[in-house]
Amino acid sequence: MTDGNAEMSRRAFLTTAAGTAAATGAAGTAVAQEGGGGGATKTVTVGPGGSLVFSPGTEEPLQITPGTTVEFVWDSDNHNIVVESQPEGANWQGHETIENTGFTYTHTFETLGTYEYYCQPHRTAGMVASIEVVESLSTPSGSGAPELPNSAKTLGVATTFAMVATLGLAFFFLKYGGDYELEEE
Repeated sequence: MTDGNAEMSRRAFLTTAAGTAAATGAAGTAVAQEGGGGGATKTVTVGPGGSLVFSPGTEEPLQITPGTTVEFVWDSDNHNIVVESQPEGANWQGHETIENTGFTYTHTFETLGTYEYYCQPHRTAGMVASIEVVESLSTPSGSGAPELPNSAKTLGVATTFAMVATLGLAFFFLKYGGDYELEEE
């Protein structure tokens, strides 16, 4: 290679490295932000591990804001959802058919108020629960920063590593050049 070509290849390398680092950073930011858009979804496990409860909902009410979709996921057999009470004007029908493990049912709650429901076969065993649709959720005291999902943290670490590795290679090629052929005398 001549010096002109070596200079050009270094410049091309640096341009490509900078472009790749910028694209990787932008992609990482886009994926990390993906979880925030649209209506929220909460999951209620029906009969988790064979227990006769709705989780969350039985111990204390599940609190959500209007427009939240609740996905009920059956984790054990022979359960249903019968609506006992709901706010005036609400249209929740529940799911009265007995279902088994793996079944899912979703409903989007729009009307403010308390929704109480139970599992018909296990009502006497205490399988009752409630959902409270509130204007805004209270944040527990002491939690300053929002919690990031682990996938976003992993992506951030991988992106940082890729950028540092690219810059390290760029430094190496700039300092030591790319022409490793020995000159013949």
